[in-house]
Amino acid sequence: MANVSKGIKPEDRKNIEEILRSSGFFYEFEIETALEIADETLEKGTERSGYYWLKATDEDGVIAFANYGKNAFSTHSWDLYWIAVHQNSRNKKLGSVMLNAIEDDVRKLGGKILWIETSGRPLYASTEGFYKKNGYKLAASLQDFYGPGDPKQIYTKEL
Repeated sequence: MANVSKGIKPEDRKNIEEILRSSGFFYEFEIETALEIADETLEKGTERSGYYWLKATDEDGVIAFANYGKNAFSTHSWDLYWIAVHQNSRNKKLGSVMLNAIEDDVRKLGGKILWIETSGRPLYASTEGFYKKNGYKLAASLQDFYGPGDPKQIYTKEL
């Protein structure tokens, strides 16, 4: 069973990139953005950067990660920026374990609502199903947001 812990270390950066690339879901600029967020967190720390991290590890190393933070324009809303499981570790309920740990942490930090943005491309049907299975509701769909035929789906859950 995987161990879930808070924070990231410099040596986790390569694992984050590998996890994202293994999925086949993300555009190159998205992977670069995730790595920039990791770099900022490693440079400034969680408090100054505003980025919180969870990672799941097993005997093979880091197999999943999540990144989230408080929305600066709200008194109680938090955003989930990234949640990803290495392709070799999928279908083991690890995503749900990570999502529950995020929700618990956000509650402890005073958050009341978690917002999640994802693509609405057919490739992401399983992702949307995952969020719905975990109690999230579709709050908005912004057609053609990411590109033609690629809507932004905004999910939310009161914690």
